[in-house]
Amino acid sequence: MSGIKATTQSLAAARPATAVGAGYRLTLAIIGLYTVATLALLTVAARPGPVIPGFSAFFAAGVFVTETATAFLLFVRFRDDRTWSLLVLACGYLFSGAMAMPYLLAFPGALLRDASVIGSSQTIAWIFLAWIFGFAVLTFVAAVLEARVLPPIATRDVSRLIGTGVLCVLATVVAIVAIAVGAADWLPQQVGPTGWTAWDTVISFVNMALLVASLLVILVVIRGRNEIFLWVALALTAMLFGNVLSTYGGGRFTIGWSFSRLNWVFSGCALFLYFMGQFVRQQRLLGKTRDALEQRVGERTADLTNMISQRDLLLREVHHRVKNNFQVINSLISFESSHAANEETRETLRNLHGRVYALGLVHQRLMQSSDLATFDIRAFLDDLCANLASLSSADTRGIKLTAQADPLPADLDFAGPLGLLVTELVTAAFARFGGDRTGEISVSLLRTIDTRLALTVKDDAPPDADDAGQSRIVRALVAQVGGELTLTRDGGTTATITLPNPDA
Repeated sequence: MSGIKATTQSLAAARPATAVGAGYRLTLAIIGLYTVATLALLTVAARPGPVIPGFSAFFAAGVFVTETATAFLLFVRFRDDRTWSLLVLACGYLFSGAMAMPYLLAFPGALLRDASVIGSSQTIAWIFLAWIFGFAVLTFVAAVLEARVLPPIATRDVSRLIGTGVLCVLATVVAIVAIAVGAADWLPQQVGPTGWTAWDTVISFVNMALLVASLLVILVVIRGRNEIFLWVALALTAMLFGNVLSTYGGGRFTIGWSFSRLNWVFSGCALFLYFMGQFVRQQRLLGKTRDALEQRVGERTADLTNMISQRDLLLREVHHRVKNNFQVINSLISFESSHAANEETRETLRNLHGRVYALGLVHQRLMQSSDLATFDIRAFLDDLCANLASLSSADTRGIKLTAQADPLPADLDFAGPLGLLVTELVTAAFARFGGDRTGEISVSLLRTIDTRLALTVKDDAPPDADDAGQSRIVRALVAQVGGELTLTRDGGTTATITLPNPDA
């Protein structure tokens, strides 16, 4: 609710001065029409009206519901504005709503046939006079406070003031009811055999004078500065003319008396209708904002989708071109190898071919992956080992090369050095077999217990002290991946590299 009121407040603040001026002029026009209608009704105000069953119950219940709800909304608005005028105005509406209940209990025939639940005919008269007089006093004080433009109340005091105001209002209502019921015989008579007494008329005129004073403060001093008080002016106008009609009616169930109650119901609805109008306006604004936001989100989503598609296309093209460049380099290496003068040069070029292929294979796998960032290392190792076996004529020489790996997403930074490490270690293993030995080479990349990875290249060829596992290239690559190399020579050679798991 506080969010709704804050939005309502911002809407009111953002309203142009021309709209406020139009509201002020509309308020004056409605007051003028009310004045004309009341003057027309004064000619028949004293005539007896129909005794409508349940009319007083309808009147009291309507005022209780609308003015209690309005008081709640004013207290909520007070939390945002923190002005003394709104606090007093909220207390005034709470007082009026609360007084509707004892009025209902004390009015003869409202709940019981030809009888009241509490008090006597004098009780209901005093309750009603205290009701309209208390509301008039509180609204007059609220209008004066609004006209003075006092500094806002400190936020830390807001809850305490609301609680104090509610307790004071309820305590006042209880005291009024207790006096009107328990001391009715001690109070001046308000209802005589022929209608209202002079005492009742005096209090009614004092009450009307307060209502007129409140209207003058709102219309002359406050004017259109606060939209809430323009609606308060309409409520006070309805109550003022209702009191005029009731006074001129001269007694209960006259036309003036009946119209005065209807006026009060309208008076209670005025500010409530204002808050409902603010709610509808805010909902309309939220709906427009939501539609605009949804449209903007849709457009932005389409733009981002298009950008992502273009990015993916660009990345695939980059990986494709890099892979093609590596293939061109490999073709040149193969051409030079076929024209090499001696076997040592050809061997060197074949090793270079394997390294270039390993790097090109990384880009090929990235180009074929769904996210263009990672790929499954298992298929990569299979392809890499198949190429190394082909370069070393493994089938012709009777050497079996196998590869296995745990499922693991690999990116460019991890797969590149790993592919070069496997290439170096497998090439060194093929070299240890010589030209006439057969055997087996196995490559594995498995997770360890401590969530690291273990790359193992194992062969059963006779160990060679001058091992490629100790070459500067291997040591540099091991350092690049942050691993540790262990060589074991026992009936063969096993190179184990433990390295961090990039997926951990």
